[in-house]
Amino acid sequence: MKELMPSEDPCVEPSPYSWSRFCFFTLIFLIFLPGGISLFFFFDKTRIGTETASVVSYTAGVILYTFSRNRGMQRYLFSCPFVRGELPRLALRHAGFLIALIALQTGAFLIQPHLSPFWLNASGEKRSLPPFVNALLFAGGALLLTEVMTNRSLLNRAHKLS
Repeated sequence: MKELMPSEDPCVEPSPYSWSRFCFFTLIFLIFLPGGISLFFFFDKTRIGTETASVVSYTAGVILYTFSRNRGMQRYLFSCPFVRGELPRLALRHAGFLIALIALQTGAFLIQPHLSPFWLNASGEKRSLPPFVNALLFAGGALLLTEVMTNRSLLNRAHKLS
């Protein structure tokens, strides 16, 4: 295992500002939050529409939090050789997580008609969501967090071995 000094590692050194990187991550952020929310409102009448909207926003969230610098964590540049080498593995893992997300949502929608009204109706507050929706959002968020943490761990290990 070869340890690289920060000055010897082009993947860690601060790079000059990149318009393409800024535009890409801005687009990903807009797809993740506002775009994902608008897709849910547009497609909320069908189960497949809801699953499609969640796959789009989930994928954007994974890209955003896996590769960007967030709360002092290392960023991972697409131009780094070790990142390019791990992209096929990350894509395959992401496909597995998407299958898990769709299976989770399909199961939730299958049990939804059998739930009591408590789970399906929001409480008295105007902006609250039904417990069923909150549980589904929490489970999807936990899946997202798990994927991002394992992706970053995989990239960190690949970086140390490079």
